[in-house]
Amino acid sequence: MKKLFTLVLVAVALTGAAQKGKTFPLTVGATLENKGTSLPQKNGKYSIVAVAFSKAAEADLKKWLNPLYNTFMVKATGKGAELANNYDVNFTFVPVIGGVKKIMEEFKTTTDKAFWPYVMDTEKTDMKDTELILDVKDRKIPYVFVLDKNGIVLEYQTGEFNEAKIDALEEAIE
Repeated sequence: MKKLFTLVLVAVALTGAAQKGKTFPLTVGATLENKGTSLPQKNGKYSIVAVAFSKAAEADLKKWLNPLYNTFMVKATGKGAELANNYDVNFTFVPVIGGVKKIMEEFKTTTDKAFWPYVMDTEKTDMKDTELILDVKDRKIPYVFVLDKNGIVLEYQTGEFNEAKIDALEEAIE
């Protein structure tokens, strides 16, 4: 019984580390503003990439959007700003809108226009290949990746949003 438990723990640990250290696959698309973009962005900055690999993951991914944006994109100002963490990172939110114009237009109507530059439509990329390369185990949950300046996965979190997961993402950047 101890051996079985040990094997299960090792398997879980290896699965969790399977994505770390991998280069995020080239992903080409456009923002909701119709500006061409690609991942990983190699512009000398860390990147936060939030991805839904299926429609089932989109609802949970949307719950990540505001906390990710507020943590990594909004700059603290005023009293106490010097104590705040101000990150200079790329931020990309990849819902499953897949190039279908009607779906994309519906998505735009339910998304704050301030987020449009950060939302990527991956119509030019087969996300199934991305899933395989990143060893995605469950398409029904969202994935949030921290990429280093060269596009290497340093950290990732999955599933429903919570503060501990944001903290882990922040630690990977600091």
